[in-house]
Amino acid sequence: MSSQNKNGMVINAPGAKATPTNGQTTKKLVLKPLKLKPKLPANFEEDTWAKLQAAVKAVHNKQPVATSLEELYRAVEDMCRHQMQDRLYNRLQAECDAHIGQQMSALQSQTQMAPSAFLERVSATWDDYCSQMLLIRSIFLYLDRTYVMSLPGLRSLFDTGLVSLRKHLAEHSNVESHIMRGLLDLVDRERQGDAVDRQLLAGLVRMLGDLGLYSTTFSPKLLDETAAFYKAEGLRLMESTDVPHYLIHCESRIQQEQERCLHYLDPSSRRPLLHEVEQQLLAAHVKQILDKGFKSLMSGHRVQDLGRLYSLLGRVGGTDALREEWKRYIVTTGTAIVKDEANDKELVERFLDLKTQLDEILSISFQSAPTFSDQLTSAFQVAVNSRSNKPAELVAKFIDAKLRGSKGVNEGELEATLDKALVVFGYIQGKDVFEAFYKKDLAKRLLLGRSASMDAEKLMISKLKTGCGGNFTANIEGMFRYVQQGRAWLGWRCRAWWLAASIAETATGGCSTTGVQVGLICCST
Repeated sequence: MSSQNKNGMVINAPGAKATPTNGQTTKKLVLKPLKLKPKLPANFEEDTWAKLQAAVKAVHNKQPVATSLEELYRAVEDMCRHQMQDRLYNRLQAECDAHIGQQMSALQSQTQMAPSAFLERVSATWDDYCSQMLLIRSIFLYLDRTYVMSLPGLRSLFDTGLVSLRKHLAEHSNVESHIMRGLLDLVDRERQGDAVDRQLLAGLVRMLGDLGLYSTTFSPKLLDETAAFYKAEGLRLMESTDVPHYLIHCESRIQQEQERCLHYLDPSSRRPLLHEVEQQLLAAHVKQILDKGFKSLMSGHRVQDLGRLYSLLGRVGGTDALREEWKRYIVTTGTAIVKDEANDKELVERFLDLKTQLDEILSISFQSAPTFSDQLTSAFQVAVNSRSNKPAELVAKFIDAKLRGSKGVNEGELEATLDKALVVFGYIQGKDVFEAFYKKDLAKRLLLGRSASMDAEKLMISKLKTGCGGNFTANIEGMFRYVQQGRAWLGWRCRAWWLAASIAETATGGCSTTGVQVGLICCST
């Protein structure tokens, strides 16, 4: 096989004969392998490392790098391709370690500075370290991506620097302790109301996180000081502040700690920090808060404050204690109304007013919690039945007064009032007493024509039937049947007799003789 060059010479492969072209004799060109492989200069590794070391030192000293980054990258690649990567890695690690040691020694000499100034110096050192390591990594990127990644367990260049920095911090324990103390002091100052540099705090917290010191060293100290701070504050404020303002303060403190975790503390601290705030400000004072302020909040109808109390105590498992205090208040207040004999005429109205207020608190403050609703019902039953028979009589008289008619009251208002009265009636255990008084009052309304509306009477009976069953209203419904029959076929005197007899018969449990006697008396008059 042969080919012709531009001079007309034919180049044959080794072993082939020359072939003349254009009548001319051609020369044979034979390619042979080199007898010796090319060798690296004897000082290649040292010279190349010297160039790379000079670049690393320039980066550490914040000076311009004399050699282009591309040339430095090629130099690293050449060393790796010639199996020098392990020694290059170790040399670079040693160079960076020495620089970090110098920086820690410099910080050691500055620990006498004011805490804020010292933290600023630490922050500047950390920022320099991060930017320098990023630049150095870009130079040694080939080493990082080929040699480091190919060996399991070998740290990347940046991580190697972090390990070195953590080691030197441990060796310079005074520097580490000053960093921790300075950060804790800044957090404490902010809790006391001072303005602090949150950006500085955020940067240093990230540094501790990258070094693996946040969760192991800083966080436990932070939680201990948080607990001590809020324990002292809780004890102080419980003695000097009323409950509504104390609850507002607790709510504010919880919000502040959430903001700290959002702006500069690590998110892992959020739940532990809030737990310490809740335990020291709320859980430790649940009984004192309820004893000192619950009654005044209830009597003052402080719906918003009660809602805040419900929300805060729910965070620390104080709902059960709040629920018991809720029931105790209702029993005490309701019993006082029931046993106030001097104001019996106002008992039902006062009880309904109390029920309205408590329903609003239950709905708004306690979010209609079923357990609180059950306690409300139970407490009202205890209160209403704390005085035998009288509440049943007064509820019957209250309904009687409403069914006799009131000026300016429409049917909707009347029905709403009856519904409220029936709620109180539902708490009464001796419903037979109520039934007796209700029948008596109903008989008077029908005999004397004092009922405001027969429709209202029927509506009331329908409600009683729904609530108590047909047996409870059977006799009452009989009264209306007799009235309707009497009006249909008797004259006015006989109608009066028939009405009186029917009502008397019903009221006496079906005794027709008594009913006739009453009817005759009515007719004779």
